[in-house]
Formats: sequence, structure tokens, C-alpha cells
Amino acid sequence: MFGFLQALIIWLISAAALVGAVWGLVDAFKYPDSAFTNAGKQTKTVWLIIMGVAAVIAFVSMPPLPFGPNLFGFMGGGAIGLLGIAAIAVVIYYFVEVRPKVRGSNYGSGGRGNRANGGW
Repeated sequence: MFGFLQALIIWLISAAALVGAVWGLVDAFKYPDSAFTNAGKQTKTVWLIIMGVAAVIAFVSMPPLPFGPNLFGFMGGGAIGLLGIAAIAVVIYYFVEVRPKVRGSNYGSGGRGNRANGGW
């Protein structure tokens, strides 16, 4: 019972890392390169590569489901491995440090214009 709970927790953390990495990759696509450089971060291309590598690592390190048959063939060790932890750290850094600064430059605001520059 306890082993099942441990396997389930590792699987959930690994799945969250995969979802976060893919979400971060898609999110980084919607901002122009100038938003990243204006925010004082690396270029958009660098962040797309970083998030893409994190998504691949998170995908490869997915462990099998702790219940039922192994339908998808995942055999990774989960997010507790060194590369899995690195992928989680990259995803957290992107969402905590990079994304707020890039969004603060009024790019990808969903149609909300910059009021100081004539938007309403």
C-alpha cells in the first residue's frame, strides 16, 4: 500500500513536470523575441530550446503508471532523477522569473493595449 502511494506521488510529480514544460514551451512561443531581450533575459530562441529540452527530459523520465497495464511504455525513473530535477528547476524558473518579466513588457496581453501609449 505504501509503495503504491509512493509510486503514485512520483508519477504525479513527473506528470506535473511534463505538463509544466510543455505549457512553458507553448507560452514562450507567443511572445516576440524583443520581449525576452527587453526583459533582460536570454533570447526567445534560447528559451525555446531550454523549454524544449526540459519537455523531452520530462517525457523520457515519466515512470509507468503505478496501477493497471503499462499502456504507454514509459519506463523512466521519474522526476526524482538528476535530469528530472533539472527539468523541474527550469520549468519553475521560467514561470517564476522569466514569464512575469516578459509579460510585463505588454506582449501577449490578449488585446489589452498599453494605455500610456494611446490604447484605451
